[in-house]
Amino acid sequence: MAKMEEIKKKYEDLEKKYKLPSFNNLNNEFEITTIEHEEFLLREIRRKIIEKMELYTKVLESLLQPNTDSLSDMYECRIFGDEEKDKLFKLFKRLMYFDRLSIETSIDENDKKSAEFINDIWKEWDKIKKELSIFIKKLKEEWLKETKIKEELGYLG
Repeated sequence: MAKMEEIKKKYEDLEKKYKLPSFNNLNNEFEITTIEHEEFLLREIRRKIIEKMELYTKVLESLLQPNTDSLSDMYECRIFGDEEKDKLFKLFKRLMYFDRLSIETSIDENDKKSAEFINDIWKEWDKIKKELSIFIKKLKEEWLKETKIKEELGYLG
């Protein structure tokens, strides 16, 4: 508990200095209280954000470019039509932009750059989550439908 209070105190000082999102909001989304060392707190927060986004990026990538050796990839990639795949790709590109921005920030990192990254992603986070939610919900619901393996996936070997 003491560690969380240290992180919160340090963050609140940085929050004022860089006009960052509130501690509670950021913690709720990215679990920043699990950070072990607060010495480079904003760097660690940037890493937590990217860690969470990587999961979403991998899911979207598997929908857009499925691994033919993966049964789940092959099943899920056929769920979306061309228009939806265009939207998926736009969302994927947005996530990849932030991934590359994070890498760029890490090359010559300081608190100001890390804070800018956090603020940039935070401005779009709700929109990104809403778009992701639509696609993930559709994927989840597809797994509940009755299917026949040969009809859905064709010859598998």
